[in-house]
Amino acid sequence: MARVGRVIARPDPPAGVDPAAAGSGDPARRAELARRLSVIEERIATAARTAGRDPAGLTLIAVSKTYPAADVVMLHTLGARQFAENREQEAGPKVTMVTRELAQVSGDPSAGGGDGLAGAGVAPGAAADPAPGEPNVIWHFVGQLQRNKARSVLRWADWVQSVDRSALVGVLSRLAVERGRPLSICLQVSLDSRSDSRGRVGSVVADSGRGGVDPGELPALADLVDEAPGLTLRGVMAVAPRGEPARPAFERLRAVAERLVVDHPQATVISAGMSSDLEAAVAEGATHLRIGTALFGERPGVP
Repeated sequence: MARVGRVIARPDPPAGVDPAAAGSGDPARRAELARRLSVIEERIATAARTAGRDPAGLTLIAVSKTYPAADVVMLHTLGARQFAENREQEAGPKVTMVTRELAQVSGDPSAGGGDGLAGAGVAPGAAADPAPGEPNVIWHFVGQLQRNKARSVLRWADWVQSVDRSALVGVLSRLAVERGRPLSICLQVSLDSRSDSRGRVGSVVADSGRGGVDPGELPALADLVDEAPGLTLRGVMAVAPRGEPARPAFERLRAVAERLVVDHPQATVISAGMSSDLEAAVAEGATHLRIGTALFGERPGVP
């Protein structure tokens, strides 16, 4: 994972690897990704300082959905360590390709995780923060997970950030135990605010298209995950609601997270904020930022 506190220092390629060639791919594309990464890191660092926070406490996750494995490899050589995907049919082959490419660059056959090597080189139960210079990639699944896709996802995912119903917990627990590596879990929270039948604003309902558990149901779901073998409860994840200002929504998420950590002190992750609203998320305590478009560019015609 790439921490934004590392704005200047970047990991060097392994000994014997030409820095100009390592993960170079298309030189123009690599230069573009380097520029975009630098801009995003500066945005995050500025947002942290504005909020009175240490930029080193924030984690950047590059959302690589729809983009090729070559982009992931190039960003990895630029210092990125965490990547997110939301569709298993795309992610599985991509992770395999990234694993192979990074193994060639580093000379380490376990580099990159994935292809049955999720989190390779990361100690079981670790917070999944590779030190600068380590080759491994940490993969997040951030899409709506179907139970029949869970086995495929757990072949490569180190984290699932979109758990929002109890039916997923037993399946993920069983598969995590089978693979012999803990799975980090974030509970996806619905932040959609609506007026209720009496016209009162502030009730929260799930957006069926985006997922998320009602905040009132979160404690029971958190207890279930915390008790499940093979699963490690890390915290909460949310997406700002459509058509609403992001800051009030992230304020609601912060309140939910603060209540959660009372009963689950280890669940300190607040995964919130994307390319368009990361400043609001940082102001409201986000620890992990999921950045896609600002890093990779526009995704034409892709939701």
